[in-house]
Amino acid sequence: MSVQVRRAGSRVLVMRLVDWEAEDSAAFEPVLDALDLLTPYVEVLEPGVVAVPLRRGAGDEAAFCETLIDTVAGLVDQDCLTGVADGLFAAVLAAREGRIVPAGRDAAFLARRDIRDLQATGLVDPETCETLRHLGIDTLGAFRDLPGQAVAERFGAAVRRAQLLAAGQLARPLVPRPAAPELTVAETPETPYATVEQAVFAARPLAERLLRLLDARNLACTRVTITARTGSGMGRRRTWQLDPAIGAAELSRRVRWQLEGWLSTSAASETADETAHAITVLELAPGGLIGLVAAGRGLWGDKGARDVKAEAALRHAQSRFGPDAVQIAAATDGRDLDERFGAAAWEVEHAPPPPSGPWPGTLPDPLPSLIGTDDHVAVLDAAGAPVQALARGDLSASPTVIALGGKRIPVVAWAGPWPVSERWWSPVARRYARLQVELADGRAALLVCEGGQWKAVGWYD
Repeated sequence: MSVQVRRAGSRVLVMRLVDWEAEDSAAFEPVLDALDLLTPYVEVLEPGVVAVPLRRGAGDEAAFCETLIDTVAGLVDQDCLTGVADGLFAAVLAAREGRIVPAGRDAAFLARRDIRDLQATGLVDPETCETLRHLGIDTLGAFRDLPGQAVAERFGAAVRRAQLLAAGQLARPLVPRPAAPELTVAETPETPYATVEQAVFAARPLAERLLRLLDARNLACTRVTITARTGSGMGRRRTWQLDPAIGAAELSRRVRWQLEGWLSTSAASETADETAHAITVLELAPGGLIGLVAAGRGLWGDKGARDVKAEAALRHAQSRFGPDAVQIAAATDGRDLDERFGAAAWEVEHAPPPPSGPWPGTLPDPLPSLIGTDDHVAVLDAAGAPVQALARGDLSASPTVIALGGKRIPVVAWAGPWPVSERWWSPVARRYARLQVELADGRAALLVCEGGQWKAVGWYD
């Protein structure tokens, strides 16, 4: 008679600090040290949020949660909430409310959640959630029941993966597995890193090496284990969850957060020998390896050969002229032209936030293709007299000619004016009027009259 041995599956506990300040990443390390007293494996989802595997049937989950909460509060004076479920996604949502989802009930728990909870997957943006809500999809259960192929075709691979998570699928165990040695990258400096600045200097090229190594094998990773060994022979290791499409800048930022925590903790110790805490080996080991197609890269045009070449050119420009030399522009909140666009250094700063809603008085699309010239112009009527924008919202006469750069250009057609009154309640109040004109030389301009003066603030193609 054969005997089948079945290993007990793992449940997932997620701990979330209630009053965590996200910008103080280094201060999170003492919390992780406290958790190390309770469990041999802690995975950092983001600063302030961690996941811990719980062996199914190993003990009272509620009692362990209470012990964890008391330990964190007692050792580092931080309040936290815990959530337990079969899968990581359900546990993340349960931790927001301090709930324990019964075994086998993840799908039922997720089905009742609001559609905006999809954002917790990191795969879905707020705009997609609002689109689904407008389509009548208000809950994760309703989203889960949509045809998978239709979701993939309409929204792409990332949202399809989020649908599987909403169904309680794609759950991965929080079990550390060693990466293949050839996929692990390490740096052994001639002079050990004694400060955060020295260690972080090596983090970016090490992250780039790891991603190049994975790209060469058509792989991506969903987590990375950061290991640092010190002059005293002590080794410290921490695992972070990652977006499979993470770039070198973001990966090196995670490494920096971890090194700041370790080195600041070492600096506060009583040991006088600084070399004992200096880092002699820094190592990055990928985990949760998946193919680039499964990661949503290289599919639906997300990252093709042209994109790779373009990114290489941009990184070359950054290496020559500095990280701020490459700026990414994006539409953002605002009414006037100079307010509706923001810029951020590519792969260094977070992109400007997208528009959050309609702005009364904003200029309708299409917008001018060239802005910021602010050319001073004179708007004249048929008799050659200046045209003024009147307070009641119309013009003193029909515009016939504009004078620009010493030339007089006939106006073929015009539209407006549109008066704008901004912040009438504050000392920085503005009143101005917009006017669109089509000129005889084939150009079209957006004019603004403020304080009796006309300027061309934008030019249309």
